[in-house]
Amino acid sequence: MKTAHDPLDKLKAKNPFTVPEGYLEGLTERIMEKLPDPVRETTQPPVTLYARMKPLFYLAAVFAGLLVFFKFFFGIPEQTNAGRGVDSLLVQTASPVAHTVFYTTTAEDLEYLDYVEEQCANYLLEGEIDF
Repeated sequence: MKTAHDPLDKLKAKNPFTVPEGYLEGLTERIMEKLPDPVRETTQPPVTLYARMKPLFYLAAVFAGLLVFFKFFFGIPEQTNAGRGVDSLLVQTASPVAHTVFYTTTAEDLEYLDYVEEQCANYLLEGEIDF
């Protein structure tokens, strides 16, 4: 009886991968020729005083913005004019209300609103503003 011949038996003993002759000689030099030139270190420009202070300016701007934000939404109680001259245009009002209010109307505000209302009424009566 004849045994079956397997074609893979020939390849088991032999390595199918080969390197061309002279490939490894001079490989390093060929790779180095293809690489770009090394980057030369450049001198950096000197850091200015403004560049050093810029973060502090930003920090100050943030705190100023927060101060305006809290002043606008929560209000800071007005200080009395004790020890200072009183302006003739200021009107003294009653003591402030005990509870916190986001917006309080003072006598000066009411006087200004009456003035604006009177001016608008005059414009309407004179026909300068149309609806």
